[in-house]
Amino acid sequence: MKRLGIYLTYDKHKIIDSYVGYMLKELKTCTDYLAVVCNQEEIVRGRNFLEEYADKVFYRKNIGFDAGGFRDALCNYVGWDKVLQYDELVLVNDSMFGPFRPMKEIFAEMESRAVDFWGLAMHGKGANDFVGYIKEHIQSYFFVVGSRMLHSREFREYWENMPYFSSFKETIQRYEVGFTQYFSELGYTYDALADTKANDSEHYLNNYSQYAMIPYELMTKRNFPFFKKQPLTGKTLYCQTQQNFRQAVNYIDRETDYEIDLIWDNVIRTLDMSDLQHSLHLQYIVSGRDGQAVSGSLAVVVFLAYRESVEYVLEYLRRLPETVSVYLFAEDAAYLEPCQGQGFQCRESKPDREAEILCGFETYDYVCVIHDADVTSDTNYSCVGKSHFYNIWENLLGSDSQVMEVAACFNAEPRLGFLAPPQPNFWKFFGEYGREWDGKFETVRSITEELGLNCQISQWKAPFRITRDFWVRGRILRGLKQLKRAYGPYLPYLWIYLAQDAGYYSGIVESAEYASMNEINQQFYLNKLALQVRQQCGDFADFTGMKESIRTRVLEAFCGKYKRILAYGAGEEARIRRKQLPRIESYIVSDGQKKPGEIDGIQVKYLSEVDLNDDCGIVLCLNRMNQLQVIPLLEARGFFHYFCI
Repeated sequence: MKRLGIYLTYDKHKIIDSYVGYMLKELKTCTDYLAVVCNQEEIVRGRNFLEEYADKVFYRKNIGFDAGGFRDALCNYVGWDKVLQYDELVLVNDSMFGPFRPMKEIFAEMESRAVDFWGLAMHGKGANDFVGYIKEHIQSYFFVVGSRMLHSREFREYWENMPYFSSFKETIQRYEVGFTQYFSELGYTYDALADTKANDSEHYLNNYSQYAMIPYELMTKRNFPFFKKQPLTGKTLYCQTQQNFRQAVNYIDRETDYEIDLIWDNVIRTLDMSDLQHSLHLQYIVSGRDGQAVSGSLAVVVFLAYRESVEYVLEYLRRLPETVSVYLFAEDAAYLEPCQGQGFQCRESKPDREAEILCGFETYDYVCVIHDADVTSDTNYSCVGKSHFYNIWENLLGSDSQVMEVAACFNAEPRLGFLAPPQPNFWKFFGEYGREWDGKFETVRSITEELGLNCQISQWKAPFRITRDFWVRGRILRGLKQLKRAYGPYLPYLWIYLAQDAGYYSGIVESAEYASMNEINQQFYLNKLALQVRQQCGDFADFTGMKESIRTRVLEAFCGKYKRILAYGAGEEARIRRKQLPRIESYIVSDGQKKPGEIDGIQVKYLSEVDLNDDCGIVLCLNRMNQLQVIPLLEARGFFHYFCI
């Protein structure tokens, strides 16, 4: 049997990672001719993976999503004359890692089923909260088409008549779902490698992509030797299925021959670290009971700013193993006097030299950077200051064995680069939750660009931890060498990006003792918040419902202030909110954007056509990204009466 393979890849940075090379190598064992379609017009790194395994590489603009790429490959690049020389066609995209068993075995298994087309997994029929009711279909990241269907007139016409889809939703409806539906109605038979029927349900709550929610189960119980990237992007967290994601990664690492760095190389480079930390629950609980000496040099770098804290600092430093080098820095030499003669290196230094100082510790394997805290200030309860100090020091340097456990975490996970203590959630520190960038995004972004950091930084997703206190691999400190002294105040925002640039992921470290207390407090706060929301905004069943209850009540109050209500946006979000906005005078879109004439009989206008005054309120029926683009347009016109959905 002669097989033609077409592999489609896209990367916004125009990079081909090693996992693609591995997939192509496996596909090459089952195909006689392998073409790669790059949905970008050039590759700046990783061309060697394509050149080693592909018989031909084609470059195109990224239009029409995967369907557009495969259409161009069949109709224009490879061409039907060549396509029809083969008995079987394989269409694969780059959205998954694997295979975790030989591709030859997969093809041999599916050959025995004797169907006209097949894929890796099925999506069952039923109500779907994204595209509505759908019929059973093969998921489109991997299609294999047999000879009878490949050589049919209908197959060629299907691709030649396919448009370049303009939205992901349309692609799902008309290509992914439509492909199986169209050809099955013509009498062609189909099947899938994985046994997903055990979890099938027509109810919308359970009509989900199983690879996105239960990847570990798919790998270990349902004959799915691949791992899709989507579960790691942080889009499925309200269901708390993260246990599946970490289990899947551990399974791949420990139970298969697949090199786990093929996954890390790609996800560390391409994903937001907040998503990765959350989806893989990168939170390390250290007991302080099992710490044994580990290989590697360790340094603790302490910055003192409060005379009264020195007593507490020394209490922790005296617990450290003798193998740990300790350095103390303070602007006031008097703060260092109690530390002299105890085997610690003490030096005077200005606070704005912190980054410069830390560059000198890049040769250590692991470095703890830690500050004291105000334990006596009259602006807070002194016990609050001591609790803040405890939050930092107990989690980073709780005991000699705990320090060894932290080092063991780094040893056990070579791609772990940065560990910070949990965000304190008591007293005024609770007010730091939800601030996100707090107006600092543009400055931090410009610093990452000036330093040339390869990182994923987003205006609508701040670092999961903003801190001055942490454990870090010494080599990550090299990234500070070009940092200007004036950028020192922004260092707490930069650490996760510095680690990502160096090829490492980041996490939270917490002592078992602190975690037990912190869990109790978090449950207490959540209970009180839920109670207050329920009392003031109405009942709810889950977290999403709680957010909607708050939003509905506040939206009602906002609309009650103004005689005129305008809705900014003319897309799906605006239509969803129509029932909550019965008094809409008109819809608004930004000047120059495409717009319908009306929505449900209500006129759609450009922003420049609208009279904005004090009796007018605007509801931004937009996603977060578009809200951030529209708000400056409104404020530039001196208008501040807006509400973000």
